Amino acid sequence: MVRPTELRFETSGLEYAAISWGEVRQPVVLALHGWLDNALSFARLGPALTGYKVVAVDLSGHGFSSHRSLDSNYHIWNDVPQLVDIVDELTDQEIIVIGHSRGASVATLLAAALGERCSNLVLIDGLLPAYGDDRNGAHQLARYVRERRKYLARKDRFFASVEEFAQRRAQYGFSIDSAQQLAPRALEAVGGRWRLLSDPRLFGGSAVYLNEQQRHQIYKELTVPVLSIFGERGFFTRDGVAQKMLEDAGACIPNFTSTIIDGSHHLHMEEEVVGHVAQRIKQFLSTGQ
Repeated sequence: MVRPTELRFETSGLEYAAISWGEVRQPVVLALHGWLDNALSFARLGPALTGYKVVAVDLSGHGFSSHRSLDSNYHIWNDVPQLVDIVDELTDQEIIVIGHSRGASVATLLAAALGERCSNLVLIDGLLPAYGDDRNGAHQLARYVRERRKYLARKDRFFASVEEFAQRRAQYGFSIDSAQQLAPRALEAVGGRWRLLSDPRLFGGSAVYLNEQQRHQIYKELTVPVLSIFGERGFFTRDGVAQKMLEDAGACIPNFTSTIIDGSHHLHMEEEVVGHVAQRIKQFLSTGQ
């Protein structure tokens, strides 16, 4: 793999770590990873997007970035103000935003916040979540409080080896190869063992969810071309809620294109698939379709 450049950003009392590929004067792509992943999820896709400066960020609570303070949360909108600050530091020109899974939700909100400063939005096997429509709001709030207490009390998690970490990650639908790609920014060597760096609070549920009307309003305000790429064996081919999410996006986003590519939920990390993903993204960025 092509060795990336390490970057650091400080904003709102938090430090965000990032890695980048490409040259300074090239158009900037900000890449946002999924839940419990880190910037290395773009280790194959980033250098394959030739002609662009790809900056992949460890979102807060992930990788080498700061954990949020104990009075803060990890809702999908919490990173947006800091990401706008990072965009300001990276460029005064338009920026392209790419997001995978949970990062696709964050990317959608970021694109809406950036308005005309975002030129294109690419969503890889992810859209705005639609899990909360049928849930009782009071019950969800109680669950959030309960899980927050649980994960605040959780002790550091250790693995005997990188291989054990990869095996555990495979329970979340990863291949062993994909899990091992993430390991250098997911683990820290401590006393002969490997400590997991991600904040345990990321496992907790959200206090509230965006409802259908809010999702539709956000989608309709997106003024940029949007490409949704999802895997043949990914999230959107095996889950009814995900299908509803895709239908909502297609009906509401003014300039929306969707593509199926043979691959898993982490298709952008798969060696045999990433070339097709990169080719489709570059086609979209050059044509808007």
